[in-house]
Amino acid sequence: MVRLFTTWLVPVAFTLLGFGLNVKSATAQMINEFSATYDVLAFSRSVTPGITASTLSGTSTDAPYGLTTINGLTYSVVDPITGFFRFNTDPTVFGLQDIPSSEVVFGSGTNKLFGTDSATGVIDFASLTATATGIFTITGGEGIFTGATGTLNFSEVDTLSLDPTIPTRARATVNGRIYVPPVQKVPEPTVTTTLLAIGLIASSFELRKHYSSNRR
Repeated sequence: MVRLFTTWLVPVAFTLLGFGLNVKSATAQMINEFSATYDVLAFSRSVTPGITASTLSGTSTDAPYGLTTINGLTYSVVDPITGFFRFNTDPTVFGLQDIPSSEVVFGSGTNKLFGTDSATGVIDFASLTATATGIFTITGGEGIFTGATGTLNFSEVDTLSLDPTIPTRARATVNGRIYVPPVQKVPEPTVTTTLLAIGLIASSFELRKHYSSNRR
């Protein structure tokens, strides 16, 4: 009986010790509210007749989490009669199959957000201004935004130029929620768990020693 108890006790002790060393805990998913305004410059070039690629770069003075810059590349199509336009980071939306998709990046430091964008708008040819609304779909990130998902809504007002060498100026307001997955971490073993395991191991040896002495 003592032998059975000892045989059972030692594995239990090591199980408890292992539990103290390897148990994982997860924090709840974090929701980060985001709101910022960016001043953006867009340099455009023709890719095919009717399709334009625009390189974007901008800065913000009120963006949280250090996401004070924005950079990316989008493709756009404009109806020259109605002024209606749409843009997207995915060139296949416009039938461009041999061009890789691009992305928009928020931040240039430790924290970054990666995503795609899609928007529609209209140009007022009389005032050479345009308005647009759309969404950024978050596909990942770095720093505190590793594994991030979510969508950010945006609206913008553009100031256009008839001179192709002068970039379009845009003021974009961005807001939404950024979801970050739980962080898995391995804590140090607790004092209680470790002492309990050591105590059980010691008890098993004492029982075995006592049992051996009685048999003699």
